[in-house]
Amino acid sequence: MDYAHVSVKFPQELDREIERFLDETGFYTNKSEFIKEACRSHLRDVNSDGVISARRAEQLLANAEQNPEESAALKARLEELGEDIDPDDLADAVTESREETAESIYGQ
Repeated sequence: MDYAHVSVKFPQELDREIERFLDETGFYTNKSEFIKEACRSHLRDVNSDGVISARRAEQLLANAEQNPEESAALKARLEELGEDIDPDDLADAVTESREETAESIYGQ
C-alpha cells in the first residue's frame, strides 16, 4: 500500500490527551495508528450522513452542468449518493448551494 505523508498540528492539550489514552489503553501501537483510525471513523460517519450526501450530489451536479459531457463514473457516483439522500435534505442542500454560488459570483 502506498502512503501519503500528512503533517498535522494539534493543540498541546489534545496531543497530551491522545498520548495519555495511548499509554493507558495500549489499544493502538502508536499515535499514527490512532489518528488513521480516527480519520476512518469520521469518514464513515460523514459518508453516512444524508445531508452531506445531498450536498455532495449537488456539487457533482453543479460540476456536470459546467462540463456537459456525462461520464459513466459521474452517473454511477450520483446513483450511489442518491441511495443515502432524503429528498428534503437534497432540496435544502440545493437551495443553500445556489445561494452560496450566487453570493460568490454576484456578491448578493
